[in-house]
Amino acid sequence: MDIVFSTFNARYSHTALALRCLRANLGGLHDRSVIVEFDNRLSPQAAAEKLLAHNPKLVLFSVYIWNLTVTAETAAILRTIRPEIKIVLGGPEVSYEYENLALFRTADHLICGEGESAIEKLCRDLLEGKTPPKVIKTQPADLKHIALPYAEYTDEDIAHRRIYIETSRGCPFKCEYCLSALEETVRFFPPERIFPMFEKLIERGARIFKFIDRSFNINTAHAAAVLHFFLENRRTGMMLHLEWEPERLTPALETLIAEAPAGFLQLEVGVQTFNAEVASRIERPLDAEKVKAHIRTLAALPSVHLHADLIAGLPGETFDSIATGFDRLHACGPHEIQLGILKKLRGAPIVRHDVEWQMVYNTSPPYDVLQTATLSFIELQRIRRFARFWDIIVNNGRFPETSKLLWQNQLSVFAAFMEWSEWLCAQTHATFGFTPVRLAQLLEEFLTKMRGLSAKTVRHAIEADLTVRSAGAKGMERQTRKR
Repeated sequence: MDIVFSTFNARYSHTALALRCLRANLGGLHDRSVIVEFDNRLSPQAAAEKLLAHNPKLVLFSVYIWNLTVTAETAAILRTIRPEIKIVLGGPEVSYEYENLALFRTADHLICGEGESAIEKLCRDLLEGKTPPKVIKTQPADLKHIALPYAEYTDEDIAHRRIYIETSRGCPFKCEYCLSALEETVRFFPPERIFPMFEKLIERGARIFKFIDRSFNINTAHAAAVLHFFLENRRTGMMLHLEWEPERLTPALETLIAEAPAGFLQLEVGVQTFNAEVASRIERPLDAEKVKAHIRTLAALPSVHLHADLIAGLPGETFDSIATGFDRLHACGPHEIQLGILKKLRGAPIVRHDVEWQMVYNTSPPYDVLQTATLSFIELQRIRRFARFWDIIVNNGRFPETSKLLWQNQLSVFAAFMEWSEWLCAQTHATFGFTPVRLAQLLEEFLTKMRGLSAKTVRHAIEADLTVRSAGAKGMERQTRKR
């Protein structure tokens, strides 16, 4: 193949919608191209070998914060082994402040912005020996006319991997930690264009759809139309994953969601902070009471699995205000809480707070904050461990009954779980590699010795959790054998 589109996904089950958008818009060059995806576990040498097996003339990489390093190493190998290959970059991690990146110096060309309108001409020019500018800055794509990417999903993608779709681009908010703050407006794909494509995916067997819309419900009429389409075309096992703006829940949307079958929607709600001063500082709208009310409403609906996000390390946020915010969010009843650490994305406006709030970031991807004027390195390390242990014990549903004992009769869920987190770290000096059985032993020891709970109560909860997990694993094994 003359043209190879490639990227490193976080895991095999993920697919890169961006590559499919570009290939769909290659015009007459489409059949001279191929998509080759990897996951981050693959070595740069192995990736280069697989790319070179196609004997390409052009290799185009989609670059993100999680794959910058491995992409740079792979591109360097290609440059060394086959210097005549043209290397083209695109993606959010190389669209801003790219001049000092080793990857940018290795590459021949960079597409800044949405590439659908530029990709065919660029590839044609390069194949014909022409020399386009090194940096090609594009305008937002015309969503009424660009070719749609959904036919690029293979049968293997549909059978085994996550299907990403979009119904809009852009975001109306200016939250400074996000690159969407640099976008001017929200644009919507015409429903008459995307719905027939979604219907074909459903007919081919797609059941789990992950929307990459920044704020799916920002236009309630549009959101209602999309939900109505999928409800009308639902199949057994169908699930939609949506990023949901927590301040917007109209009666019409609530009615649609309530009518959906159990487990139909996985909503990711970005709360980020309950500290009004911090929210204002980073230009994030916050109506805390409305947010809490809507989370309670959504979490109570059988059709919804609600995942809520908080960010630790925002300028001016303190350890105590993070704890208070976590407790306020937990009281609203979301099924999962992800406590993430602030990352300094290239080009994001949050850079303007670096001096005043003494923001110190890791110099390597993912550029996570290490300390601030109001949050020490040690405090952030404690929060990182807390977040990790919350993920493996609470968010993944491994110990639903036992985990509740950790904060039972405690004044603060955050403080109670932090006590467990600190104890667990002191006992094991680890944050990874725990088996369910080992975690169960540690939970039993902590709850009986440190909290003084009766061994009978603790063992009953642990046995219930392990029994449910074992039954679930056997059920999954039976389903796998049937397939």
